[in-house]
Amino acid sequence: MSELNFNPLVEDPVKLKTLSRRRFFGLAGGAAASVALIPGVGSSESQAAVAVSDLNALPKAPAPDDERAWEEVASQFLLRDGLIYMNTGTRGPSPRYVHERQVEALEGVNSDYLGYSRHVANADFTKALRQKLADFVGVDSNEVALMNNTTDGMITGTWGPVLEPGDEIVYTNHDHVGGTHPILHRVNRDHLNLKVVDIADRKFHPPRSADDYLKAFEAALTPRSKLLSFCHVNYTDGGILPVKEICEMARARGVLTIVDGAQPPGMMKLDLHELGCDMYAGPFHKWMMSSMYTGFFYVREDVQERIEAILTITPPGKNMYGGTELASFWDDYMGSAAKYELRGSTNTPARMAMDAALDYHNHLTPQAIEARDRYLAAKLRNGLRAISGVDVYVSDDPRLSCGLVSFTIEGVATTDLNDMVWERHNIYIRNVTHKEVDWDVNRASMHIMVTAAQVDTLLGAIEEIAKG
Repeated sequence: MSELNFNPLVEDPVKLKTLSRRRFFGLAGGAAASVALIPGVGSSESQAAVAVSDLNALPKAPAPDDERAWEEVASQFLLRDGLIYMNTGTRGPSPRYVHERQVEALEGVNSDYLGYSRHVANADFTKALRQKLADFVGVDSNEVALMNNTTDGMITGTWGPVLEPGDEIVYTNHDHVGGTHPILHRVNRDHLNLKVVDIADRKFHPPRSADDYLKAFEAALTPRSKLLSFCHVNYTDGGILPVKEICEMARARGVLTIVDGAQPPGMMKLDLHELGCDMYAGPFHKWMMSSMYTGFFYVREDVQERIEAILTITPPGKNMYGGTELASFWDDYMGSAAKYELRGSTNTPARMAMDAALDYHNHLTPQAIEARDRYLAAKLRNGLRAISGVDVYVSDDPRLSCGLVSFTIEGVATTDLNDMVWERHNIYIRNVTHKEVDWDVNRASMHIMVTAAQVDTLLGAIEEIAKG
């Protein structure tokens, strides 16, 4: 089983320990300068004028190649001057609008927790947030739960179904540990069988067509298969799997499906009903650009009775005193996917950031954001393929790729490349390395804080390094 190649608590593969003392304080100074741009925090009038607290001041659904409009969007991020941020697939920094909403909520709970909880972050807000989320991903509001991250949903979806010794769980060898480690734990405890969909072969990176994936999944499923777990978009290479066709195949065999959606929310327009999966877990801290510890878990209405609420304190039929009468408080959590989310204290500022992120994406529109991400990714892929010694591992087919671009330079270690583009050009990319399946690539994320000029800067850096 492949392990993380970076600290999961930090999620930053850049070797910060190699930075000089002078460079470290340079970065810290840049961060302080960025904070100073927040209105009311040491900002000048000219700086404050740049801030966008009203979404209507931002462009509405710009065309993918409208550089002036997208540069205006990119200017709203709190990134320090000169930093080119291309690792949204790990963590997406918040735009100013989302950041300010989170800060306001933090001030609200610290200055008047009772008043803020009663009048702002109350049950009506939570219900409206679920509805807004449901609309965004194409489901009903009783099918989504507000979670801390993707992994929360993957754990619940793995441990929730009733499985018997000898039953089989299936996953791929390009999945993330957030999905596979819960599987390995359950297989070990409950004496289940394990089957791996082998997509390690070079022919899958990129695949010739979706059929390459479908044949691999069909070969892996057996009469014992009861739960199938796989990524919507592989974080390893950026490849999009044919979710709808895989889920149709699984359902025809009576196999439950749980999809690791760590990458698509915010990068691609989603319609989970159209995809036909039984469960889907996703984050809001990546391409949605919300706070850390925000995410969701979708469970199709007609399978919710089959998925036990593992990470929850919702009542199991009776109250703690043995009676069957429950307080009305529980009404919002029983009989719907909301039962999967209640685990005690709530991070209210994070929820407010989640709500703001939905407003932000809805203003720009998911379609326009996806088109922009695809435009930038195509520009990067085409540029990389024109450089001698560079291999690209993701398809040009829009059905098989979107905003993640994986590549290598012949003769250059992936971690060395990370360091070189960071030290020389202030470009932040990462590597994904799983030597157990012969996988070691660099990966760049193309999202709306990236400009076309910055893509050109990365291409220039790669060409320079490849020639050297």
